Amino acid sequence: MKHSILSFLLAACCASAHADVIGFDDLASSETAVIADGYAGFNWTGVGVIGADAYPDSGFANGVVSAANVAFNHAGGTVTISNATGFDFIGAFFTSAWYEQELSFEGSRAGQLLFATDVSYGIDTFAPQWIELGWRGIDTLTIYNSSGTQWAVDAFTAFATAPNTVPEPGTLALCGIAAAGWLAARRRRPLQRA
Repeated sequence: MKHSILSFLLAACCASAHADVIGFDDLASSETAVIADGYAGFNWTGVGVIGADAYPDSGFANGVVSAANVAFNHAGGTVTISNATGFDFIGAFFTSAWYEQELSFEGSRAGQLLFATDVSYGIDTFAPQWIELGWRGIDTLTIYNSSGTQWAVDAFTAFATAPNTVPEPGTLALCGIAAAGWLAARRRRPLQRA
């Protein structure tokens, strides 16, 4: 019985978190419309969706990782992606639409800068480049580009974090292991005679 409980608790600790991969393929391609706030749980400022077939010889077409669409910086400038309750940004595939350019990133929470890339990431029009940041606990991701032209993003990988009203399963599992260890240590303590 002890081994079963300990095994269950250890398995719960080792369970990996599930990240959402956003491919934008369920949205209609449009060169003029922007993504509506609330899509996939995020607010998208300055972000549109375009199909790979819109410009077949561009980075839009070459940047598709999912089925048919990519998101892009609609006006060619800075983009913000946010979620009021916070999220963890794992990474995404980026491709430049027309010219080689560089991207830099900032992650903030409640207006406070938490993360900033200390290098710029070069992207080209030929193939998508995976940029992994692994930033936890941000509520706003800001993406800057050097050229003022469009870039494409696909397989945006992040997961929203719920408000801290309920402990995470990993936290509960660690508490369970600690309690089991405490009980085991208490039982093995030798009796003291008076």
